[in-house]
Amino acid sequence: MISRLHRFERGQTRAPRLVLRFAIFTAVGLSVASVAIFLLVKGFVTSQARDAVEENTRFVAQAVLPQKLTPEDFAGPPTAARRGQLDRLFHTQVMIDDVERASLYGLEGRVAFSTAHAIVGQRTAESVDAQASLRGTKIRTVIQQENIPGARKRTVLKQYVPIWFGNQPAGVFVTTRNYAPIASAVRATFLPIAFVLEGLLLALFVSLLPVLRRVTRQMDAHLGEIEHQALHDSLTGLPNRVLFHDRIGVTLATARRTAGRAAVLLLDLDRFKEINDALGHASGDELLQQLSTRLVRALRETDTIARLGGDEFGIVMRVDGAADVRDAAARIHGALEQPFEIGGLRFEVGASIGGVLFPDDATDPDTLVRFADAAMYAAKRNRSGIELYSPAFDDASRESLAMGGELRRALDEGAIIAHYQPKVEIESGRIVGAEALVRWNHPDRGLVLPGAFLPTVQKTGLMSQLTTCVLRLAVTQAAEWDRLGFPLGIAINVDADALLDPAFPAEVAAALAEVGLPSDRLTLEITETSIMADPIHAGRVAEELAAIGVRLSIDDFGTGYSSLGHLTALPLSELKIDRSFVTRLGDSSTDLTIVRTILDLGASLDLSVVAEGIESDATRTILHQLGCGLAQGYAFGAAVTAAELTAALLSAPVEAAVAT
Repeated sequence: MISRLHRFERGQTRAPRLVLRFAIFTAVGLSVASVAIFLLVKGFVTSQARDAVEENTRFVAQAVLPQKLTPEDFAGPPTAARRGQLDRLFHTQVMIDDVERASLYGLEGRVAFSTAHAIVGQRTAESVDAQASLRGTKIRTVIQQENIPGARKRTVLKQYVPIWFGNQPAGVFVTTRNYAPIASAVRATFLPIAFVLEGLLLALFVSLLPVLRRVTRQMDAHLGEIEHQALHDSLTGLPNRVLFHDRIGVTLATARRTAGRAAVLLLDLDRFKEINDALGHASGDELLQQLSTRLVRALRETDTIARLGGDEFGIVMRVDGAADVRDAAARIHGALEQPFEIGGLRFEVGASIGGVLFPDDATDPDTLVRFADAAMYAAKRNRSGIELYSPAFDDASRESLAMGGELRRALDEGAIIAHYQPKVEIESGRIVGAEALVRWNHPDRGLVLPGAFLPTVQKTGLMSQLTTCVLRLAVTQAAEWDRLGFPLGIAINVDADALLDPAFPAEVAAALAEVGLPSDRLTLEITETSIMADPIHAGRVAEELAAIGVRLSIDDFGTGYSSLGHLTALPLSELKIDRSFVTRLGDSSTDLTIVRTILDLGASLDLSVVAEGIESDATRTILHQLGCGLAQGYAFGAAVTAAELTAALLSAPVEAAVAT
């Protein structure tokens, strides 16, 4: 497998030579057919000749001899007078149709009479066959070599005919003919027929060659294309996973022969899903194509780079040590420094790279790939760009796998809880709402923040179940505050899957109805990239949510790739300014301009605007001066339990909180 794929990639294999194969197989077939025809025709003609000879012998044995012979003629040598009679009889009526010798054998196998007088009274080579013939009633024909001392060897045709008188066998009548004339007649008959049939087969073969040659050329092209597609990625033209594993095997084999070293690297793009969802799959494909070109240029010709699927790439190369791996990673990161331009937009793309060394870390391809994958995820977690494999990474991978099982149990057993961060009026500091933020109350690790387990939630397909859990926790708590006299708004974050789920609006309506919470108290915070994953379907779900009275808010506004056309087409109620702009307000005039623009946009579109990430009084003052009315951040309070926020509400020296 390895050598075959390697030869193909180096141009050392060719599509099957069908014309040559056809010629060889046809030649063999014609040879077999020729032999078959030869034997068939020869057998047929020979059979016809034998039948004719047998017919003559049968006539003599049935019509002539019974009338002229007596049982005594088979009992022993005849008298001189009787021999003379038999000589005349045999020469006039038996020795015809090329019969050279005729004999009469008795029951005990001795010659009673023969036209060859010398053998009379003897047992001859024919005696055994003669006695065997007595057990039947049919003529027995034998073609065999005859060896007579002093004479040339020749082929003869002998026929043995049992002679009966009444119900008693008397003996055997034996004739001997020279087979050469019969064989000559057979050849003269069957050879022309065989040549005609062979000529027809040859003519058919020659007539098919031009057609087959055209078909072969077409099949050569198709087979080459099929084999190339089987080993290469259709989007980028790079080797695919199958060929990548083959190349690893070839590289390792070379490294073993030379006592050298090799490396396997896995590369995964950062934020590719976000870009793909925001700009569409066509733009994502174009990004991968541009990226592939850059990667090929950044690496050596002797290195292999393959697309393994999605935004994951694999690299196998000969190296002297870890320094070469880090150098290759540096060249790759350097190739990504220049922004990509797609659809009129320019943006930067980073990559996480994991590397593993042969034979330092592992010696077989599967283990090398698995270790490189663990290193790549470590690079993602650490945001380091490149990580070389360490056994500790395996522990992290096993921990992630175990975490998936624990999360399922946590969702089933109620270990997923919500903390609530107040949303306040900047001018008065009054609490007017809260954002529900998910937490995991782990039995051993205590309170686990979402950053530590949300990647596992996404990987294990539990996001929908988690969203439902947080939704029910939030509306239940909001209904409880409502009963206490605090009609606060409640907000939760939802991902793209929920926004694209046609059943989600009904699920939200059912949760609100179950606790008796007015629908306008619930705000669903969505990101721009969630909307841009599929604007049409997202718009339909958003319309249904708005129809039941739920408020929609754009979270982290200003950091995505959405267009104002898409945003204004949605039934939005709120914009949340991303904390990255808010935290730098006092130091960056650019961020100040962005925040002012978002506030003006919100006012123009009649949308509430919330600033998040306020951590100082100075930032609060600037936002108040800019006209921002609502905010979240540590300056007003961190996320706390429902009981702690309830206590804060009860002790607040302000008027009863009102919903936004």
